[in-house]
Amino acid sequence: MVEAWETGRTGVFAMRRSAVPILALALGVVAVGCSGGEGAGDADSPVTPPASERPSPSPSPTPTDGPAPTEEPSPLPEIELEDGRHFGFIRSVDPEAMTLVLDLAYFLTGEEANEAAAERGYEVPVPNDYFIVNDNPRLRTLVLSPDLRLRLIDWNRCCELSLDGDLEVFATAIERGDAVTVGDSVYHGARSPYWLEIEGGRVVLIEEQYLP
Repeated sequence: MVEAWETGRTGVFAMRRSAVPILALALGVVAVGCSGGEGAGDADSPVTPPASERPSPSPSPTPTDGPAPTEEPSPLPEIELEDGRHFGFIRSVDPEAMTLVLDLAYFLTGEEANEAAAERGYEVPVPNDYFIVNDNPRLRTLVLSPDLRLRLIDWNRCCELSLDGDLEVFATAIERGDAVTVGDSVYHGARSPYWLEIEGGRVVLIEEQYLP
C-alpha cells in the first residue's frame, strides 16, 4: 500500500512536472502572438488611422492680390492762358467735356491798330478804328467753369449784349460756322470773335464782340 501511494505520488508529481512546460509553452505562444501584433507594427511600419480620424489637409495659402488700383480721373488740360481777359476766335465747344478751343488773337484800336496794320502792309488809318492781329496758328484748349456765363448779342435788337445764351446751341452754331436761330434768339457762332474771362484757370465768361 505504501508503494502504491508513492507510485501515486510519483505519478502526480510527474504529471505536475510535465504540465509546467506545456503551460509555459502555451503562455509563450500567447505572448508571442500579442507581441507580434503590436510590436511588429510599431517597428516595421507606421499605423495608419482610419480615414474618419485623419486630420483634414489645410488649404495651401493662395497669394492675395493687393487692392485693385483705382482708376485715376483724366487730368484736366494744362492751363494755357493766365487769368484775365483774352480775345480770339472760338473754333469748337464741347458742352459735355466743358471745354472749348480758342484761336487767340489781339483786338487793337486807335494808334496801336494803325501801327500793327502798317507793319503788315494794310491801309492806315484802319477802317472802323480797329485791327485784329492773328499771326499765331496755335490753338488752346480751355476749361469752362460750371458757372459759365454766355453773353451774346441780341441780333434782333442789334447790337447790345442782352442775350444769356445756351451753351449747347452756341456749340452747334460754332460747329456749323453759320447762324442758328432758336425761337427769338440768333446765335452767330463762328461769325463773331469773342472775349473770354478766365479765373482760376477756367473760363467764367464769354462775351460776343460786335464787328461792323
